[in-house]
Amino acid sequence: MALYRAGVANLLTESVATTCELERWLNVTGGWDEATAQIDLDADPTASVRIMCALLLRKARLHTAAVLRANETNNVHSLAVQMRPVLECAGQVVFLFHNLIIAPDLMIERERALNAVGDYMNADYYRQIIGITRGGVDHKELLETTFAAEAAAAASLGMPKPKNRKGRSFKQADKVATLAGGNSWYDYLSEYFSHGRADWTGLSWRGGVMSIDTVQDELAFAALTDYLVEQVAVMNAYAALCPVGNGAGRWIDPTLAQLRHGRESSRVLRDAVLVGATGGPEADARTD
Repeated sequence: MALYRAGVANLLTESVATTCELERWLNVTGGWDEATAQIDLDADPTASVRIMCALLLRKARLHTAAVLRANETNNVHSLAVQMRPVLECAGQVVFLFHNLIIAPDLMIERERALNAVGDYMNADYYRQIIGITRGGVDHKELLETTFAAEAAAAASLGMPKPKNRKGRSFKQADKVATLAGGNSWYDYLSEYFSHGRADWTGLSWRGGVMSIDTVQDELAFAALTDYLVEQVAVMNAYAALCPVGNGAGRWIDPTLAQLRHGRESSRVLRDAVLVGATGGPEADARTD
């Protein structure tokens, strides 16, 4: 079990190192306001997507570093809490580039794919503003503001004026819906580690903080990290689709190779744990 835990932690370290390199490749410094002040959005229509991607990678990288630190200090509760925002970032990167790069004209009509991105971003913006202002902004006024911004963006790209749509509900959990198993994992992390329902004196994988260095603890660390290895690698692979001038596409093959390597390595580590738990082939032979 210790080998499984150490192995997936090493894989996560490798994946987040790639995240850091991708962030550098996107060449975005500072936050949104600082970045947009440095870049001519009119001259580079893809810059806004690049900035958004870079900031999501940066946030994911910082929280992943906290995950790795929590693993080193045997704090599974902190690991799980830090894992949630990483998944939120990964899910947004996957959604963004699936609908901007992969889906158009291949899986669904281009306009429909772009509308999906617009709806998603508008709903997230609406939720954020309502939360920040505690409902102090009028619903109709906020919808008009988002529509005007979307129309201006469409005009700058030579696209048709968007339809004036009604706002839709948007929850933080919606950000992980594009990840394999994302909703189930997010609900689990929220229930036992983030919403005060944890059994503080119980098992670590149910939010407990009393036990340490038991088989259950080792498995909790390993299983949580294992899932995160996959999702960070998937996030990196989608981020590699970001259009970045003459360097576009240079990270696609390396990130896909790392994704395949992580999946195979994790499978080998899990199989080793299973063999150890069942006693291996000799145990199977004795039961025949």
